[in-house]
Amino acid sequence: MTTTQGRPRIRSRLATTVVGSIVAVLISPSLATAQGAPESEPKATPPASARSKTQSDPPRKRGTNWAGYVVTGKFRSISAEWIEPEVRCSDTGVIQRVVPWVGLNGTVVDGEQALPLMQTGSEIMCVSTAGALASVPGLAIVNLASATVADNPTWFHNAVRAAEGANKQLGEAASGLCATVGTASAQGTATCAQDAYRMALWEAYPANPVVYPNVTPAPGDAMRASVTFDGQSYTMTVANVTQHWTRTTVVHSDAPVRSAEVIVEGQLNSALPDFSPVVFTDVKVDGRSLSAFEPVGYSIGATNGEVGPGPIAEDGGFTVAK
Repeated sequence: MTTTQGRPRIRSRLATTVVGSIVAVLISPSLATAQGAPESEPKATPPASARSKTQSDPPRKRGTNWAGYVVTGKFRSISAEWIEPEVRCSDTGVIQRVVPWVGLNGTVVDGEQALPLMQTGSEIMCVSTAGALASVPGLAIVNLASATVADNPTWFHNAVRAAEGANKQLGEAASGLCATVGTASAQGTATCAQDAYRMALWEAYPANPVVYPNVTPAPGDAMRASVTFDGQSYTMTVANVTQHWTRTTVVHSDAPVRSAEVIVEGQLNSALPDFSPVVFTDVKVDGRSLSAFEPVGYSIGATNGEVGPGPIAEDGGFTVAK
């Protein structure tokens, strides 16, 4: 695979810290790629407000760390717009993430993982030293298992569940420690103070994600992202309309497209931070509104509550709210 960009893992201001060193080695913004296609059958969601296309919501897969919609088919493009959410970090014992993105491939189709997942978007990550250390075992399990995702998605799915269990137990222990220590002392601040980092990125999963240097989305910024496929290459573009910058990466691959996604992603089964609603608008698959397709909804099974997508509007837009 060749790309137009280098492969920095996390921006330098984060990587120079102790927490950043841990995160830069182990964290992957798309660990949910295989989690995003659980093996359980879709379940219908409770009735919601009617929309023009149908009188009921699409089927939903629960307990993933994706919140959004997935459509399967041989597509050529996916695009969407959104506003960068406000985020308040709320749990010092775990890594918390809110990651809006669009992508092609990544789900299980006909029993096989559609790879590589080509995706681009933005990320807000809440991290403390305690949270990073508590996440190390779970992230290590997933990273070691990721080599099997294409050949054995069932085994990978089971490994992810094991990682989630480790993440939950150690996260709760770290949160309890931080509740006792607090952040009033120098030691408490160094261990438990949680900072939020914002970035724009692309990924050709299962390869590592790449963070674009020198750009930082801000709360309230208007974002636009797209992924297109011409039969030989995938072009991933993310743009900040408010700040007037655009970043594009081309990855040469003839792997066929089997699904398209518009997603807000979380971190394993960690608690989600508090965040303002992510409102996707003008969602299009092959130039047609998402409402013209039959998507499957995905919901995040976070430890502090399930988060899923709302009804699909005429322009294909929808809201993911906590």
